[in-house]
Amino acid sequence: MDKVAKQNALNAHTWVGVFLSVLLFLVCLSGTIAVFHLEFERWEQPHIEEMENVTPQAIEKAMDTFLAENTEESHHLYVVFPTSDIPRLVVENDHAAYFSDSDGNLIEKESVSFTQMLVDLHLYLNLPHSWGMILVSALGAIICTLVITGIIAHKRISKDAFKLRRGGNGQQAQIDLHNRFGLWASPFHLVIGITGTYFGLAGIILVLVATANYGGDRDAVINQIFTPDPVIAPQEGKPAIGKAFAQMETLAPEKSPIFLTVHEVGEPEQFIEIYAKAPNRMIYAEGYRFDTAGNYIGDAGYEDGEWGKQLFWSMYRLHFGDFAGLTSKWFYFVLGVMLTMLCVSGMEIWLSKKAHPPLASRLWYAVVWGSVSALALTATVDMFFAGSLIAVFWCLMLFNTAVTVAVKSLTKPVWLMISGLSVLVLLATYFAVNQSAALSIASLQLNIPMAIYVAWSIYRSAVLIRRSKKVAVYRDGDSPGDKNQVGINQKTLGTNINA
Repeated sequence: MDKVAKQNALNAHTWVGVFLSVLLFLVCLSGTIAVFHLEFERWEQPHIEEMENVTPQAIEKAMDTFLAENTEESHHLYVVFPTSDIPRLVVENDHAAYFSDSDGNLIEKESVSFTQMLVDLHLYLNLPHSWGMILVSALGAIICTLVITGIIAHKRISKDAFKLRRGGNGQQAQIDLHNRFGLWASPFHLVIGITGTYFGLAGIILVLVATANYGGDRDAVINQIFTPDPVIAPQEGKPAIGKAFAQMETLAPEKSPIFLTVHEVGEPEQFIEIYAKAPNRMIYAEGYRFDTAGNYIGDAGYEDGEWGKQLFWSMYRLHFGDFAGLTSKWFYFVLGVMLTMLCVSGMEIWLSKKAHPPLASRLWYAVVWGSVSALALTATVDMFFAGSLIAVFWCLMLFNTAVTVAVKSLTKPVWLMISGLSVLVLLATYFAVNQSAALSIASLQLNIPMAIYVAWSIYRSAVLIRRSKKVAVYRDGDSPGDKNQVGINQKTLGTNINA
């Protein structure tokens, strides 16, 4: 490929990354953390009883109690089974959700405000969903563009595939690390970009496919992806969800029921559908359908459908890494950290080439490490505050920006320290509020990684602060004879501090 094409690709890669760096970083950071969104739901209420299985009788009792206490009209009823990725029994409708113990007694209302805010940040950047999804999907396409242009712009992609140079002023090592992360994990980054783009553009794709192949009939396209509701005789009465659930051991003994939905509650077309995870399959679930009396009707055919239908039903697990338990989630987390660090290192390389303009550099570090601090403090506030966490998070982000502009000492080491201390405040508050439940599996699976982050961030910030003090010593020790060497050392150390 000629030099002009490589240079054009490099220019496109640079400027797209620079102008969209903040949005790309927030989407990548929130997505990396949201890989554990189910674990965060458990973490938010760690004292709830957890179980491996539940009896049909307990499910019936929990739903009967729930309906007696929640009489508002609802088009759907749901039961989340402990055989899902959350080992708890939950009964809910379109308005509220309650946990139940293994005997079918309701415990307390489900409250996962922080998890909802985090997922909303990743999917919509906390914007109105109609166009927030389109923006985030466009960013998914931008990620694909950055991956492709980055590969095209690489001058010696085969020779430099494993090169990581150390020493000097640190800038070359940062460039090498940026290139290695971008190259090694490019298949993953493309998968994330493509699936993320799909989620937001599904509506547009639906219209295009309907126009091209079905004479504009969108319902016809939907019926190809989502199996139409069963045609059954008019139904009435209370749905026999316990009877339906009991049949799963015979109908699909190898599958794990995830949740149950009662569609069109109280209407003649009411029916029950149980979604079960198929082992060794990427699709989200297969649907098993029952009439109101609990008689089996048939399956939805997602598992054995055409490849397009199976691909569609695999998008969720493919995007969030939810297909091989915690193993795949941790794998996605590590790769997500690499993608997030690409956003950070790419911007820092650009700032380095611009001689690290003070205000722009401080603002970037306020976004990178300040967002970690804002998320931690938002989770802390959630333990005492019943209002909008979206407002809390963005007020904290605006406060970080304003303080960074006003206080020149808020450099990268300081912001890194603040982020670690913020997570430490979160952990301390969490232990104070939840006490012994903070030592449960539901808590420790996230508290331990957060404690590791606290230790790393405080250690790393201390290292960077020591380097900055060395720069100050060199400045104070300037002498005419050492002026040139001191200038070189200042430049070298200053760059390393920002590495």
